[in-house]
Amino acid sequence: MYNRTETIVEAYPYEFTDIVKGRGVYFCHTRDGSKKILKQFSGTAAKAELLERFLCYLKEHGCMAEQLVRTKEGAALFTDTDETRYYMRTWFDGRECDTRNREDILCAVKKLAQFHMDAAGFEEAEELPAVMCRGEEFLRQEYMRHTRELHKVRNYIKAKKKRNEFETDFLNEYDYYLAQADEAAGRLMEAEEMNGRYFGICHGDYSQHNLLFTSKGAVMINYERFCKDAYISDFAHFFRKIMEKHNWNTGLGMDMIHAYDKVRRFGRWELRQLSVRMCYPEKFWKVANHYFNSKKSWANNRDGEKLAKIRAQERERAEFLKILYCFVQGQRFRF
Repeated sequence: MYNRTETIVEAYPYEFTDIVKGRGVYFCHTRDGSKKILKQFSGTAAKAELLERFLCYLKEHGCMAEQLVRTKEGAALFTDTDETRYYMRTWFDGRECDTRNREDILCAVKKLAQFHMDAAGFEEAEELPAVMCRGEEFLRQEYMRHTRELHKVRNYIKAKKKRNEFETDFLNEYDYYLAQADEAAGRLMEAEEMNGRYFGICHGDYSQHNLLFTSKGAVMINYERFCKDAYISDFAHFFRKIMEKHNWNTGLGMDMIHAYDKVRRFGRWELRQLSVRMCYPEKFWKVANHYFNSKKSWANNRDGEKLAKIRAQERERAEFLKILYCFVQGQRFRF
């Protein structure tokens, strides 16, 4: 692959002095001192063109944003002989958001809120293809699919004559987490219709890995999953990851909500959505899904460890969910 990478970078208008393999990417150093990233691209050339215009829009409106680099022939993507698509973009020097650092976390949610406000003016959002738009039904359908998969795993394990420790533990926990899945789905069905102002361009994969702290400030990276969705989807994705890492610390959770709200005001619909999304047992589903799609001829210790961690955190998670549910039932939250 390394020789192939050298062939790919020859398609770009730079003289590269060094290429270093990273996590799913190649860091490319140029003779003029600039740095680029080469990465596989999942999507069409039309999507890459749209991504380039969006990144240009962010830059023109004062946001630090990576930019796509076109090939010598002016293409947004390079297609290899095996039809694999690649794109090159500019690279920022910096460190990832530290999930152990409270200030980093709060800065991350403020940055996300500002991004949602800045991206709201991107007029081409209305032209995004249907595959990049997630309407109100998207989450309901996703939860229905996940719950069907939980049923499938339960039925598979119950049919086994001999079960390992993980499988026994899974069955013991199944009814408890299925009740949470049904509750979340029911609350989604009862929720009022989505307000258009809570819907727009989202990052699509916002995590600590996609926020860098540079000498010039915090900068979001890796926009290739950008889409049109409820803004709360970005926040909930990041929020869940942080809360799991911090054992569902109520004080930190409320501080994150407060920090986002100071930059971009939450609506009641968004807060109720956050409560529903946190209620769905996503971590339990992920463990079940990983187990079902891996070899089952041997006990997967990692799945067992993850299930044990879920159980260990459940008391704190349940307490936080109660507080969050009561919190969002008010007319308008205040601090």
